[in-house]
Amino acid sequence: MSNLYRVEDDGKVIATTASGWDCECMPVADLLLRVGQNIVDPPEPEPPTYTITGVGGATEERPHTADSIADPKTTDEERLAWAFYLEQIEEWEAHTAELDQQRGELRGRFMALRGVKVRGLPDDLGAWADEQHLLYGFEIADDGLPHDKALLLAFIDQEIIRTPTDGAKVTAGILRASGLDQEALDAAEASFLDSLGQAGRPDDNGDSQVSTETDESEE
Repeated sequence: MSNLYRVEDDGKVIATTASGWDCECMPVADLLLRVGQNIVDPPEPEPPTYTITGVGGATEERPHTADSIADPKTTDEERLAWAFYLEQIEEWEAHTAELDQQRGELRGRFMALRGVKVRGLPDDLGAWADEQHLLYGFEIADDGLPHDKALLLAFIDQEIIRTPTDGAKVTAGILRASGLDQEALDAAEASFLDSLGQAGRPDDNGDSQVSTETDESEE
């Protein structure tokens, strides 16, 4: 039984999103894990070091910390090096955050274009895009993608996978469709629910806040 997806009699894994769309999850977990592997974080800057002298005169190099740099014995040279290090760390954290965002966008794109097959998908997404532009002023940018892929990605993003819970459902469904063993599935689902703050937390009607459809094949 799963709170995030259901398994049909023919073995297809279906995640139903908050907006009511049924998404058939594809067995592509191995590929999902490789998405963005060409985006590599730069090495983290290393803090300046200081020397301590131990028993018997032995010396040891240690990395400075916020506490050690505040020591009155710290030299002006060390404090300048620490200030430069803090600037480097700030730039590194900003850069790695941008790379994390890029990887997240690629994972979302992969899940939409390769991870699911949406049931009841409109035949004419161009008409949908025109309607979005007419009614709301939305522009569907191709962002270097083939036009049909850009339309499908925009439709799934705007209409289907709309919430963090939707993303968790689809990801769990992909893992299930890919044949992960039950222990790994249970651990992944618990992690998803915990990250969403929904583990064991009922809504006002006493029901789980995520889909509670029963996976009858596992009962």
